[in-house]
Amino acid sequence: MKKRLISLVLALCCTAGSLPSVLAADTIQTTEPATIPSVQSAQSADASLSDEDVFSKIFANNKTALYSKYTQLTYQVPSGYNVAHGIDVSKWNYDINWTKVKNDGIDFAIIQVGKRYADTELLPGHALYQDPKFTTYMEGAIDAGIPVGVYVVSQALTRDEAIEEANFALDRIASYDIQLPIIADLEFYENGRLALSDLSKEEMTQNALAFCETIRAAGYEPMLYTSKNYFERNYDAEQLSQAAQIWLANYTQDTQYAGSYQYWQYSSEGKVDGISANTDCNFCFYQGETAPWEKPTPSINFADVSSSAWYAKAVEYVSTNNLMIGTSDTLFSPSLSLTRTMMAQILYSFAGSPSVTYSNTFSDIQDKRWYTDAVMWAAENNIMQGYGDRTFGVNDIITREQLVSVLYRFSQNNQIDVSTLDDLSSYTDASSVSGYAVTPMQWAVANKIVSGRTAATLAPRGTTTRAECAQILMEYLTGIAASLMEKTE
Repeated sequence: MKKRLISLVLALCCTAGSLPSVLAADTIQTTEPATIPSVQSAQSADASLSDEDVFSKIFANNKTALYSKYTQLTYQVPSGYNVAHGIDVSKWNYDINWTKVKNDGIDFAIIQVGKRYADTELLPGHALYQDPKFTTYMEGAIDAGIPVGVYVVSQALTRDEAIEEANFALDRIASYDIQLPIIADLEFYENGRLALSDLSKEEMTQNALAFCETIRAAGYEPMLYTSKNYFERNYDAEQLSQAAQIWLANYTQDTQYAGSYQYWQYSSEGKVDGISANTDCNFCFYQGETAPWEKPTPSINFADVSSSAWYAKAVEYVSTNNLMIGTSDTLFSPSLSLTRTMMAQILYSFAGSPSVTYSNTFSDIQDKRWYTDAVMWAAENNIMQGYGDRTFGVNDIITREQLVSVLYRFSQNNQIDVSTLDDLSSYTDASSVSGYAVTPMQWAVANKIVSGRTAATLAPRGTTTRAECAQILMEYLTGIAASLMEKTE
């Protein structure tokens, strides 16, 4: 194989979609999702258990007690995570002394940028309007040194309206340093346009995805705010949890939500110094030494890769060996989601960029694009295939199970052992692995190429970030596929 170099064009393409927790949606992400085993998996193990017993059994070894001084109550939160305390505010919080808020121990703030009216009598045409306190709150929080994110209250009935809401938020935060996600607030209003729309679960889900795609394409991390019951009833919660971070609203001391979430709005009646009104209080769950919004200590010449980050060694490995390059001279963009074409290019370059013959195999692949040869090579060698509609998915984010399947087929082509498999039953979401990916995932787990997003979950359909790709490549090429690296030296 020739020297492995990823083209500068690929780096520029990565930058165009750059971004923080999620990952979005994947979420992908600096915040690992707090995923709790599902009720269904526990009931399968013991069908005689009542719902209450099931939850007790599930959470017995997965939660820990955490006291909030803002409500003076103790909450059961996912164990194994660091927790940051935050608030979210809108005009109804009136005047805020942000210095006092900061000194009271608040780590982050999520600010309403605006909303779409649900009632035509209030504002004809269901127009969007900016929260009158938005600018004041943003400037006050930032001046006090509080990291901020923003949310827009959605009433979108179509993908176009969801995109409009995303752009509404993007236009208004352009001049601010946004360190947290940009969020769609998903909820019904009594007799509001969304509540009366009778949209299907699929339509609701697609609208939310359109919002997330627009935010991510602009270089920010998307997140979806929703209540437990509303989310479960009206959306494909699993699909959206793979595409974006989830901000769960559930006013209880022990949420029974069984999906993934990075933020939890646990009360609307918090007492925070500097705010006279009752305040929404939130937990943010993360792993590692730094919170998602903290600027990392630069490592190996990338300003956005902390030397203490779990992926630091992997980024150094892929950078040193020219397997992946930065999205700029100083940035690696670890939380940026990886597309299918990017993965094809990485392996094509690793293989020495052999000559290929262009054939119109996929309707969305055009000749003489930066990815054309890589995709043609991957298809010719049965390493990557497209969808049933004859598309490759040029801009589709590659999932964890897709990436593992690609490496499995790449290994077969290069006489790498694929016989050792592992049982996936210890993972509560093993049943969500797609049929085509079961054997590749068993192989990847057995050979320590991938591990769970958490101790109990694989997140097979979660989006793959550049940091995760770097880690997987390092585990693969220093482990079972070490012989491939030796051939290139």
